Amino acid sequence: MNLDHYIKLWNQASIQVIDVQHHLLTAKQLSPPYYVPENGFLYTVRGNALITIDDKTYTTERFHIIHSSTKSIFQIELYDELLEYYLIVYRPQLVTSSRSTRSLLEPHSVLDTAYELKPHHPILLYDKIKQLHHAWTDIHPLQQLQVRTSFLQMVYDILEQLQTTGGENATTDLVSQAVRYIHEHYELPLTIDSLATILECSPRHLARLFRNSDIGQSPSDYLIQFRMQKASELLIQTELTLQDIAINVGYQDGYYFSRMFKKYMGLSPIRYRQQHRQKVQSLNMTSTMSDFSIVGLAGHRYSDNDSQNYTVSGGSLIMHNPIRRSAVLMLLLSFTLLLGACSAPASSTGQTNETNSTKQSASGEHATQVSTRTITHDLGSTEVPDQPERIVVLEQGFTQTVAELEVKPVGVADDNKPERFPQDTLAYIEGYTSVGTRSEPNLEVIRTLQPDLIIADTSRHSNVYEELSAIAPTIVFKNDTANYTDIMKSTQAIGEALGKADETTAMLEEHQQQLEKLKQSINSNQSVLIIAADEEASNSFQVRTDQAFHASFLQTVGLNYALTDAEEVSQLMTTEQLLAIDPDQLLILINEDDPSVLAGQQNNLLWNQLKAVQTGKAHEVELAKWSRQRSIPALTHIMNEATTYFK
Repeated sequence: MNLDHYIKLWNQASIQVIDVQHHLLTAKQLSPPYYVPENGFLYTVRGNALITIDDKTYTTERFHIIHSSTKSIFQIELYDELLEYYLIVYRPQLVTSSRSTRSLLEPHSVLDTAYELKPHHPILLYDKIKQLHHAWTDIHPLQQLQVRTSFLQMVYDILEQLQTTGGENATTDLVSQAVRYIHEHYELPLTIDSLATILECSPRHLARLFRNSDIGQSPSDYLIQFRMQKASELLIQTELTLQDIAINVGYQDGYYFSRMFKKYMGLSPIRYRQQHRQKVQSLNMTSTMSDFSIVGLAGHRYSDNDSQNYTVSGGSLIMHNPIRRSAVLMLLLSFTLLLGACSAPASSTGQTNETNSTKQSASGEHATQVSTRTITHDLGSTEVPDQPERIVVLEQGFTQTVAELEVKPVGVADDNKPERFPQDTLAYIEGYTSVGTRSEPNLEVIRTLQPDLIIADTSRHSNVYEELSAIAPTIVFKNDTANYTDIMKSTQAIGEALGKADETTAMLEEHQQQLEKLKQSINSNQSVLIIAADEEASNSFQVRTDQAFHASFLQTVGLNYALTDAEEVSQLMTTEQLLAIDPDQLLILINEDDPSVLAGQQNNLLWNQLKAVQTGKAHEVELAKWSRQRSIPALTHIMNEATTYFK
């Protein structure tokens, strides 16, 4: 194919989309020959098949595009039980009477060339084709324009790959695909979870790939930095308001956008715009010694240069005086120091540093007294209200603790799956607002809830601690990476923050009594290991170490936990490595929608050699109960199970 002629044709031809079809073909269905009267693109998105177009056969797999010539006949033979594909049929039309151009559109011309392509960015192309199909099925006249737009965007991606690589069939890595998607969709409400869903991988896997790549940072940080770069361009090049710029780069809350911009760019958006506008103006100066711009003064809306203004013939003349400016600044500084000295309270020798303090806040001429207490947490000390009423909780374990203390949160990070909470917790917190996922809570939703206390997790939320603290007092403790001792300490601190210190002490004392009973009812002369099937590698397992919460709890009751690690809470192991440890008891974590690990490993010879498997002491347990729910109340739910397993 002459690629230059092919691209030239697309530039000179007017394209009419004739049909956009979406098909799900099963192995039970017969696929009769299908006649396509015009040129077409076929894009497979699921399954494998043998596709014959006229006299040429293609072995297709997922994300494979085939271009067919006019008046082609399709025949499909499935290799899998299901094939999902899109078929886009189009007709080229001349927009010039040039004979040379018209010859390009004759039968068997360049445009009729059949070819196949493995897209470099299959998810992006898939996204455009889905938009094209959605627009095609909408009868609104405006959608006809969207059909043409989406179709040409799809064609552009195909031509770009043909031109840059000659159609080389190699899909790019997930990081490159994610970066390309961010660049094209940064104005959408993207999160690491939504991005991972689009790329069909886990958020943790995607984050790991980003950090191990040349980017060296999380997908969230990369997205924010890219958005801030686009925002800085809009600040300099346009007169858009901050709210408009915020919306243009993916934020609905202008205030939150301003906070993020200052964090990443070092200046507030307004100050950033002022400084860069001044730089642009300085380029128009008649000389480096002159403060007068060639551009007229009428365009200035305000003066921010500490200049003197003199009226001359009814107008305003700006005169710059560096010496006077310095003198004024020195005078202001002296005046400020004098006021500070006069207003400083006298120290009292009998004064002590109380945990409870009182803050005064004024609105207009009226002032209100707000009683607070200081809570020490993993990222410092924070003053919180004595009796917080609107609480947002960003970890499931902390949510269980809050509910156990009979406090209803207004917002909870529930991973959009509230059913993962224990029924008693869910029943008590009913009516809360979901603030998204634990890994990436929606800060804009949190802001709208107007909380007076936020409880966050150290490993998940340290990177947004400043943003959370700008919304409300925020306390941060380990939960995702916490061991049993960590949870005991954080539970006491959370109880104090809620004004429930006595209730928390009573809860912990009752827990200690239950723990002592459990110690008496189990056989401690046995080893145990907690594992979960790894989602990225078959026949591999994520094995909890003694640093993990539930593992350290089992140690507390006297059991011998079989894997120690001073730093990590989990290790990736093969079946062979598990066999080298060979514990007496095996607890296998199963999510609510996961297949059975015991059934899946039946034909694994190494697995069947494990002592726990041979003796019937390999138990499948709920992942939510034995891993995700890290709290003292959560342990109440597993103690009875533990008695059954370890007696």
